[in-house]
Amino acid sequence: AARALAEKVPVAVVTMGSEGSYAVDGRTGETAEVPGIAVEELDPTGAGDVYVAGFVTGTLAGWPLADRLAFAGLTAALSVQEFGGSLSAPGWPEVAHWWRTAAESLRPRYGFLDALVPPGGEPASRRRAVPTIGFRHPV
Repeated sequence: AARALAEKVPVAVVTMGSEGSYAVDGRTGETAEVPGIAVEELDPTGAGDVYVAGFVTGTLAGWPLADRLAFAGLTAALSVQEFGGSLSAPGWPEVAHWWRTAAESLRPRYGFLDALVPPGGEPASRRRAVPTIGFRHPV
């Protein structure tokens, strides 16, 4: 299905949730498949949007197809560990923390993060949005 779709669009991506994703570059014929990252899932709301944002980030940066899939999957995996749709979208501090604490077995696949994550300590603070609560005021 992805190959047929790639004949009509520049890149066809099939996401498979926690199983990972597969893509076909319609211009070059390149294919890539990246397994998912095992995480404790709390809320899948917005994970697809976060995945697309991660993929577009890698595309605009000119990354190889497999790295784009890996980054998109990583950002989506980080997002499902939090509650709240758009509030769960990870920022660079969360990506950096994940990279610094990632299992050794993940290092080869996500090695491209070395060039993106500054070496050293933990991020100064969380950068995710904070939910607000509205209050009714008497008229």
